[in-house]
Amino acid sequence: MKKLLKQILLLAVCAAALCLTAAAVETPAPTRVWGQVSPWEGEGILLKNDNPDDPMNEVVVHLGDAPVVDAVTGLPLDPETIKEGDTLYVWVSPAMALSLPPQASAIVAVGNIPADAAAPEYVEIAGEAVVPAPGGDGAARFPTRDGGTLEVTEKTAYSPWLTRQIVSQADLIPGARALVWKDAEGKAEKVLVFAYSYRGFASCREDGTVLFNNEALSVKGKPEGLMPVRAVAEAAGYDVRWDKELGVVVSREGETVLTAKPGTDTVMTALGEAGLESPCVLEQGVTYLPASDLCYWLNVYFVK
Repeated sequence: MKKLLKQILLLAVCAAALCLTAAAVETPAPTRVWGQVSPWEGEGILLKNDNPDDPMNEVVVHLGDAPVVDAVTGLPLDPETIKEGDTLYVWVSPAMALSLPPQASAIVAVGNIPADAAAPEYVEIAGEAVVPAPGGDGAARFPTRDGGTLEVTEKTAYSPWLTRQIVSQADLIPGARALVWKDAEGKAEKVLVFAYSYRGFASCREDGTVLFNNEALSVKGKPEGLMPVRAVAEAAGYDVRWDKELGVVVSREGETVLTAKPGTDTVMTALGEAGLESPCVLEQGVTYLPASDLCYWLNVYFVK
């Protein structure tokens, strides 16, 4: 009963987060679940582990198109070869179905877990590299979305996922996703970099300067945490126009992405109406939206 209560509470928190607007609360970082593949008659893969204190010791994961990686080689692992009794580590979306066992969509899965070596860890880069780490080995530390740190050195090896593209430390930009194999000191030995899924990354300095992919835009933001819609959207490759009835309209390839009317605290998106942290503002011909809301709907990684 105690374990069941933990599961219900955890799922309730996830469901509550989904009911809020994109930026009213920061979307939780992906969760790692793990266990042995167990008999299951439904869709997906049922994972069970023997940790009674783990509220997610039974969970159904749906791999979908998520990368499935061999923990030893870093190469693709054919999902069809996964069999009952195999151990999987799966990082899943915080959005879970309210069912028992809970069900979740995979972001990345790792199989062929070695018994005598550490398995790789999934990370999402949350910001620029901080000051080089001490030691004179060329190390740099990157903040990660889960509140941790990824430390790389001159010896860190980089590889791309399913492409021949050359990747390096320079590809560890805000929003980048990777699997990391670490040495005994916790430094990255190997980094497997996945394809970048955002249209870029944006941030705002204390003086209001808005940066897109580290390039300053011509229009500044406002102290209240607002970003100029047109400047950011156009930098990300969208089209922007003004409509006297709808307000600012952002589109791409003829499809409307969002519309926002000054003075209102909602936006209309392809998914319907969504709330904003604060109302849309029109000032001296420039329309502003809360930075995290704007970035969310533009699929731009917002660096706080």
